[in-house]
Amino acid sequence: MKMCPKCGNEFPDDWTFCGQCATALVPKGAGVAPPQAKAPPPGNSTAPQAPQGPTLGSLGARVVAHLIDLVFLALAFWMTGTAYGAWFGGLTESGFNLNGLPALVIISLTLVFFLIYLIVFEGLVGATPGKLILGLRVKTVGGQACSMAQAVVRNLLRIADGMIFYLVGLITALVTKKRQRVGDLAASTVVARESCGTVARAGAAIFLLACVVGVIFASMYLRRHPRVPIATFAITNVRFADSETGPARTSPRYKPEEEVALYYEVVGYARDPDGQIAVVTQNQLLAPDGKPFFENKTIETRQKVAADAGPVKMHFTIGLPPWAPPGQFTINVQAEDQVAHKTQSASPTFSVDAPAIEASATFVVKDIELAASRDGAALSPPVFTAGQSVWLRFRILGMKADDKGRVVVTEDWGVTGPDGKSAFQKTDDSMIDDQFIYPPPFVPYREYVTLPSSVDPGEYRFHVTLHDKIGGADFTIDQPFTINKP
Repeated sequence: MKMCPKCGNEFPDDWTFCGQCATALVPKGAGVAPPQAKAPPPGNSTAPQAPQGPTLGSLGARVVAHLIDLVFLALAFWMTGTAYGAWFGGLTESGFNLNGLPALVIISLTLVFFLIYLIVFEGLVGATPGKLILGLRVKTVGGQACSMAQAVVRNLLRIADGMIFYLVGLITALVTKKRQRVGDLAASTVVARESCGTVARAGAAIFLLACVVGVIFASMYLRRHPRVPIATFAITNVRFADSETGPARTSPRYKPEEEVALYYEVVGYARDPDGQIAVVTQNQLLAPDGKPFFENKTIETRQKVAADAGPVKMHFTIGLPPWAPPGQFTINVQAEDQVAHKTQSASPTFSVDAPAIEASATFVVKDIELAASRDGAALSPPVFTAGQSVWLRFRILGMKADDKGRVVVTEDWGVTGPDGKSAFQKTDDSMIDDQFIYPPPFVPYREYVTLPSSVDPGEYRFHVTLHDKIGGADFTIDQPFTINKP
């Protein structure tokens, strides 16, 4: 038998608290003198009543205890994700991949580990570390220690309590007399307030601290020695080549009017939950003076790929204009992973071998020559046969551009025969009407006329007047040539 040291009532051995005053019971004859009996008030009975049960813990303390236990949940999540990524792939620079199947596995294992944590601690010592620190313990409704089976039931039913962000469990605890959530009702348990002692509280805190330190060192080790290397977002295999499969140019050098082809690959990109990737690259060409030479080119790759897909291959091609200045050009490449919100950059360079660029402050035409074909040798003296094409070639310098880089040049041109009469004529013909990022110091120009074989032989003249529409300047060419009979 047990007795109450306060009121002296006796109770069976399986009772823990006094049914009269809720004082903890002690074994009968334990050396505690029973209080002097008092005559009960008329009409009242002194017979033992049913026990009221343990003193309940407050909901506020239970919430704080659960928040402390969530530290273990966070540690389990980080450790599980890191271990999975180290063994099966998915580690990133700042963490691990949490898309698709890896996300399902990591989250499921984390919840299992947390459930085991709750069940083992409540089943063995009646309280998790969080509850111990807050002076709480799980007990049966009658005040006995929580069994392992009861711990399993009350924690498995957290699935029901946790619905709608734990609103179900909160409402149930608020409306029941013993502050029981669904799991407590099913397991016949309550969360009681109980002094756990300084040693127990310190031990719980040390346990959680040890878990934090252990996870930090374990994750550092796994990230330094992963079975599958960490997927780092990067631009790799950057090379200038004449084709995608051709060898790389070790010292890339080009000439004006040649094509420059840059190949590179983007690796370590992330996928969204649907397996889609979004890799966007910006390619900017800078002239030797550091100024933008062409308009930026954007390349986007948006598609669904497998988890083990290879690198995204990129190809950037530019044609050098005739007026490309000599020196070292730079291509600034910036790659963006719009799924993981990461960027990387690269700045490969190549050289252009060209003569020094001649500039002119005034609108002028230079290097005037006549030839029998577009790229043929200049004729001196310029003698042609009737029926043959006559090509006029020259360079235009000193054109002015507006504030948006637009250059506009037109011409009036024609051919006069030996009699001084016009054999061919065009007025206000457009020559140049373009917008340039990098204003050209000169523009080469070619035009031709083919006189019929029936024309009279003799001396003919090319008459060309050029008009710089932006700069408001003109320049006239008067170039003679001779036509002989076939």
